[in-house]
Amino acid sequence: MLDKSVPYVGFIMKMRREKLNKLQVPELPDGYYFKFYEPGNENDWARLESLVDEFPSLEKALEYFNNEYRNPYSDELRRRCVFVCSADGTPVATATAWFMSSSLGMKSWLQWISCDTAHQGKGLGRAVIAKALSCYPDIAPESDVYLHTQTWSHTAMYLYWKLGFELFLGDAIKVAWHREPGFRVMTNDPLKALDTLQGVYTDELIGKMRQGAEAPTADELIEHELLSPFPAGYSY
Repeated sequence: MLDKSVPYVGFIMKMRREKLNKLQVPELPDGYYFKFYEPGNENDWARLESLVDEFPSLEKALEYFNNEYRNPYSDELRRRCVFVCSADGTPVATATAWFMSSSLGMKSWLQWISCDTAHQGKGLGRAVIAKALSCYPDIAPESDVYLHTQTWSHTAMYLYWKLGFELFLGDAIKVAWHREPGFRVMTNDPLKALDTLQGVYTDELIGKMRQGAEAPTADELIEHELLSPFPAGYSY
């Protein structure tokens, strides 16, 4: 769940691709198993994302998923969108090993991580993230992996850091968008985020995160051309 008791600060984290090959996918507790997206799972995705307040309603979540993912990229979902299911087959956690065109270039982006609150505390969040990340060496071996998060998700932020993500010290970026003016701005203020989380994290943890923060590479300092976010001919 989002912790809106702290001020909102958005920021980017990055995992170098070299770390992906060393990442181990944890074994799931008895009664749980992994599966990839199949038609019909859009309803499960919408339910899970609504449960953690990412959308105001299940209907809005479903509309977003269908427009942005299922309709233009159903084949990609089958190898990128991961679920953890309970023994009765109900998806209870999800993460997506996606891609995105931005001013950083066409890169891999981990997106839409969620775990049903009734199943939290069992390591399912860590497991589903690791499973999604494990897809990248096969489907996008040349790309580092990025994610965008916020101080409201400080519990998840700590998990990302433990898995190998570091704060990314670049500027805000432009992300390809299908509406005028053709992009939206993704905020990135990681050091302000750490300042905001004083009192939430220990000073020692904040110090480690600050020390590990990564400056942009030469390529990340270049403003790359934005490519269409959807296949040719698709719009909504």
